[in-house]
Amino acid sequence: MGLSSNILWHQTNEQGFYEILKSKKLRYSYCLERIVPEFKFKPIAFPMISVSDYPLSEIGNNQWAYGNYCIGFKQNWGVKAGFSPVTYCSLGSRSLQVLNILLDDSLKNDIQSRFGAVMYLFAHMKFVQAPLVTKHKKFKNYRFYDEREWRVVPYITETDNAELWPFYDEEGYKVFKKENNGTSLLDIGVNFQYDDIHYIIVEKETDIEKTRDIVGDRIHIFTKGEIVEDVVGVDHHEEILPSQFEMDQEASMRHLARISKMMHDKMEEKFGKNNTEK
Repeated sequence: MGLSSNILWHQTNEQGFYEILKSKKLRYSYCLERIVPEFKFKPIAFPMISVSDYPLSEIGNNQWAYGNYCIGFKQNWGVKAGFSPVTYCSLGSRSLQVLNILLDDSLKNDIQSRFGAVMYLFAHMKFVQAPLVTKHKKFKNYRFYDEREWRVVPYITETDNAELWPFYDEEGYKVFKKENNGTSLLDIGVNFQYDDIHYIIVEKETDIEKTRDIVGDRIHIFTKGEIVEDVVGVDHHEEILPSQFEMDQEASMRHLARISKMMHDKMEEKFGKNNTEK
């Protein structure tokens, strides 16, 4: 089985899911990344849209870290829209160090065009694993590499035309969210048509009809439960645990067996093997 697919999954929460479908647009959102060595790995918020490239058979194995709703776009749509796989790296990656050298050179020599280009490349990089904190979940060491992320980042000309910053430091990011009612979503983004969607996964049975009223009948719609339990089958190995009474009884039997053996060994030591066998 292949490790990738022709579907690009965008995972979101219920509110975001219906807003995306009704508007037929994926909107850019500022996302904090700790990836730039020159800035001592302090958080930088880049605008982006993220999707994941993994087979339907892998859906049930992911952490559902970003929400219980998934829109599965056709990969050829994503390529035309400018999405590409991110560059995964570790702390000692040579590619990371080379980019940092270029960034340092652009800052020392005040080369604005190179600075913008290098930061744009940094916006497409991701550590293999790192801590992750979302609105509902926290992970001490999340394996981002398993997401097989594809990403699209707006050109600086796009953010300039929209009168937006191409990136923020952490303080600027907080100010932006505060001024925008707690959201980091932007008005600009990437448009799609319903024909560009192949699969949809929703959280509840009641979502199916509600979704069909928006997108029509041509898209395959599943619930998360159907994917996890039936399509993928990751929950079919249900462990049957013993009751507390059974565990206590088993522990008692093991204890009695140990006591019996100890007594037998003592008797054998004191009276000899032949006498204990009579």
